[in-house]
Amino acid sequence: MMSVILARSYKDLPNHHLRSCLLYFAAFPEDYEIYVPDLIEFWIAESFIPHTPNHTLEETARSYVTELAQRSLVQVVGRSTAYGWIERIRIHDILHDWCIQEARQDGFLDTSNKTADQAGASSSSSDNLISYRFSFETLSDQILPATPNVRSLLGFELESVSLPKLRFLRVLCIEDSALNDFSTVIGGCIHLRLLRLRNCHGVTLPSSIGKLLYLQTIDLKHTQLESVPNSLWDIPTLRHVYLHSGFSPPPPARSVRLQSKELQSFVLDLYPVGADFRCHDMMIFLGQMNQLTTFSLSMYLNIPAEVVNIFDNMPHLVDISLLKFDVLDRLPAEFPQSVRRLVLYADVIKQDPMPILEKLPCLVVLELSGYKRQTMCCSSQGFPRLQELALGSFSTELWRMEEGAMPKLSHLTLWRWEKMSKLPVGLLHLPSLGHLKLSDMDQISEDDNTLNELRRKGCEVHTYVRSLSLINLPPLHFRCYLYLCMCVCPHDN
Repeated sequence: MMSVILARSYKDLPNHHLRSCLLYFAAFPEDYEIYVPDLIEFWIAESFIPHTPNHTLEETARSYVTELAQRSLVQVVGRSTAYGWIERIRIHDILHDWCIQEARQDGFLDTSNKTADQAGASSSSSDNLISYRFSFETLSDQILPATPNVRSLLGFELESVSLPKLRFLRVLCIEDSALNDFSTVIGGCIHLRLLRLRNCHGVTLPSSIGKLLYLQTIDLKHTQLESVPNSLWDIPTLRHVYLHSGFSPPPPARSVRLQSKELQSFVLDLYPVGADFRCHDMMIFLGQMNQLTTFSLSMYLNIPAEVVNIFDNMPHLVDISLLKFDVLDRLPAEFPQSVRRLVLYADVIKQDPMPILEKLPCLVVLELSGYKRQTMCCSSQGFPRLQELALGSFSTELWRMEEGAMPKLSHLTLWRWEKMSKLPVGLLHLPSLGHLKLSDMDQISEDDNTLNELRRKGCEVHTYVRSLSLINLPPLHFRCYLYLCMCVCPHDN
């Protein structure tokens, strides 16, 4: 009976593009929480998303996610505060099983799970249809079985596996796995559009990566590389780049010829960084990326202070994350006016950041760490759209908030303000404040007048005390600490 209802819901979808998007959930493990931006990159690489007048492919794809959620075909796990859209989803186990069965019968996608298929090979329900997409789980010590003409290959928790030579491959996604002889295979995948290798071992990128002229997304988060070939930046179709290690900026001669004019997302988590890292070349390289909408840079060694000067050439930035600087004497006079989310950590910020940041008209989420002056001021009409604010490791004793500042602020996190003995009275002037989190601020008494008045007004107050020292923590651990602090009172973000 349930399968009949699901089949009717599937057939009732308005077009075949949306039906393909739904069946694609069969490629993911059961109970897998799906990050929607990742899913959209899959759908676009698979050509499921049609070109729509006056809309980008990403916008159309997000409307598809919304459509599936409104039809209760996906479960919404979280929404983005900064953007307002659905950010994380999962599907019910019953629907997942139905998608696997339907995808196999239609020859859309074949799955193999060692626990379910003891033979370790995919078992199609149809003898007449040949699938061009395969998804594998928990296989080990073998070459992944697939037809020579396979277009998409996804693998999860694979132990010591080898990839076959797949000339027509468009999508390759391997997570939490160990790969053998990867570099000898990938160079021949000239049709590849998406390469995602997360938390994988045994990965080496060959210099021939530059020949993948259709590559849109390369995602190597939490995958250690010895080096990233400079030829990667010759690919004209690159839209999203996520690198965890091995990156070194190309020489200026190549930077000025940067071909990736479509690049929208550039995320670098450099841990560690060698002594020969060329900061000047990095600045020239980043200066060419004037189409970026997302830029994130994390470095085990401190980010060069000069990086804050690159934003003049990035007018389209919406999301900025910088972890972390040593000493910032000043912030840039102007950030891009389109910024909706800004994360900036430093050991020391000398200039009051509020007079600059409060003028950003679109800023919704702000996280700052390291301001070391005694006073800070938020003026009236400042931060007109800010909803989430997290401030940590401040030496501020006096925080003045004029009436009318931050009219939409709903979530405030303060952590490690060691010199603040009383909460600022200005918090009482924030009309939308509903959640206050205090972490490692045990100097604030439970009898604090502002604290009690906020509670009386209905604001949820949570205190969080940790003994963890943040001195010299790597940026990733530093970021995780703040994330834990912000999760004391769960909310969609």
